[in-house]
Amino acid sequence: MAGLYNSNFTTLAMAMDVASLRNEVYAHNIANAETPGYKRREVSFEENFKNALSSDDLRLKTSRSKHIPNYPTSFDDIDPDVTQITNTTITNDGSNVDIDKEMAALSANTLRYQTLTRLMDLNIVRYNIILKGTR
Repeated sequence: MAGLYNSNFTTLAMAMDVASLRNEVYAHNIANAETPGYKRREVSFEENFKNALSSDDLRLKTSRSKHIPNYPTSFDDIDPDVTQITNTTITNDGSNVDIDKEMAALSANTLRYQTLTRLMDLNIVRYNIILKGTR
């Protein structure tokens, strides 16, 4: 149970941190939409996370098929990457920020963050119920 406890909270907290970083990046892109030559930035994380989950370095070592499922033991080395997109231009001044796309992405990411906070809240409530032994 302890492994699941740590994994749930760690994974949700990490996802919330990435969503928060994305909000900052989207807000920065929107704020600089009319800055001549500004190149938008984006956050990539999911591929790093997927690669880390499939890596044997993060997995518990088991010797039998009936052992505890192979949950990752650490997420410490998984970080989001913020990259600048320099190979496109959509305005005459050299900028590549599409304000409509950035606003839509910001809205979607805000909803994602709200969902993650609700899931975190539900996990806290669930574990408080378990710790108190009541329903």
